[in-house]
Amino acid sequence: MKESNYNFLYQLNPEENNVLIYNSRTNALAVMDADHNHMFNEFTKNKIEITDEEFLKSLVDGGFVVDDDASELSMIKHQLLSSRYNTKVLGLTIAATSDCNFRCVYCYEKNSIKASSKMTNETKENLMKFIEEQLDSLEQLSISWYGGEPLLVMDIIEDMSKRLIKLCEEKSVIYTAGIVTNGYLLNPEIAKKLADYKVTNMQITIDGPEEIHNKRRPLAGGQGTFKKILENVRDCKGFIDNISIRINTDKENVNETNKLIKDIKEMGVDSDNISFYLGLVESHNDCYLDEKCMSAEAFSRKHLEFMKENGISLTNAYPSLVANFCGADMKNSFVVDSAGLLYKCWNDVGVVERAVGSVAPQEAEGNKRYNNSLYYDYMLYDATEDIECRDCKFLPICMGGCPFKRRGKGNRCIDKKYIMEEYLKECATTLMSTKSQPSCQ
Repeated sequence: MKESNYNFLYQLNPEENNVLIYNSRTNALAVMDADHNHMFNEFTKNKIEITDEEFLKSLVDGGFVVDDDASELSMIKHQLLSSRYNTKVLGLTIAATSDCNFRCVYCYEKNSIKASSKMTNETKENLMKFIEEQLDSLEQLSISWYGGEPLLVMDIIEDMSKRLIKLCEEKSVIYTAGIVTNGYLLNPEIAKKLADYKVTNMQITIDGPEEIHNKRRPLAGGQGTFKKILENVRDCKGFIDNISIRINTDKENVNETNKLIKDIKEMGVDSDNISFYLGLVESHNDCYLDEKCMSAEAFSRKHLEFMKENGISLTNAYPSLVANFCGADMKNSFVVDSAGLLYKCWNDVGVVERAVGSVAPQEAEGNKRYNNSLYYDYMLYDATEDIECRDCKFLPICMGGCPFKRRGKGNRCIDKKYIMEEYLKECATTLMSTKSQPSCQ
């Protein structure tokens, strides 16, 4: 047996001399007391065999030690390829319009906003056919309604949802759906319809207290949106299973996030099915001034502080295993724009030169060419062969980072890299407050 290459060890309590151990390949977390820590050190540093069979079994189960001939990099690569080329799940982000009733200051789609961009019936039917042709080989269809602002085309959401749900029922395919909306057009009638159409997850962005939010996320005519959004969330929270309030954060509003939570609770918006998290504002497509954006490290520290100060469960900060990073590097995942063009990344949508295909029949497309080089760049990247990533202990929870950033500017490393010790200690403390100690897995 040998020690895993992906172990993180931190002193947890100097008085008790216990150690927190985490493995990024298995996502296992455990606490070792002084005696077991000594055994582990003797094994890893002096090759002294561990005779405590129960302790050894826990180390093996957690992946903290592996067989001498085990290649953990090969295990990670196998998981990457298995996930990337899985065709049992089709994930589609559908932007049925690029029109939006907001003019957010940092919007990376601001150059693509078009009032006349509603998906035509022909494109809708082509999209339906594109999906239907794959249903026989699917186990799950996952839809995310996106935009522009998707509630501007509620009629398309209704029509397609009804038909897709029926088709999935006929084919015994699991159907799931979510929506990303600015929340301004939301009302109980729409919320109930969305729930009926199996939309269980909703993301709404609120950027701070009223004055700050209204400057950053106004209507197209410049009017404020803060109160209307909060009233809508309050009135509709009973219909949607999970509502995530995202606070897009940069240097201009970073010190106001806690006041927003206070305002939200005072308005009666807080609920068990409403969660809050910070989102890092970045200058995608040169949409925003870089100097206004926070560094990944500063953001990570702020997010941890935000969670602690607002009583948000620190288990939400626990690292997640990543086989492939996101839909951009998965074979069966696409973003569809209102013209039926297919993209691999949300940040590419609307930039026609980055389209990698179309839902339209090939014969109707003539000799139109798509960005094949971009498609293969997303799909063939392998973090286990990247000289900057293959020997990094964060590899299994990062896998090379954001594919979009990898191709352009920006730090692609995950934010937890900078304060991993603080995050893990907070998670362990939270777990130990509800259990005797963190689970090994």
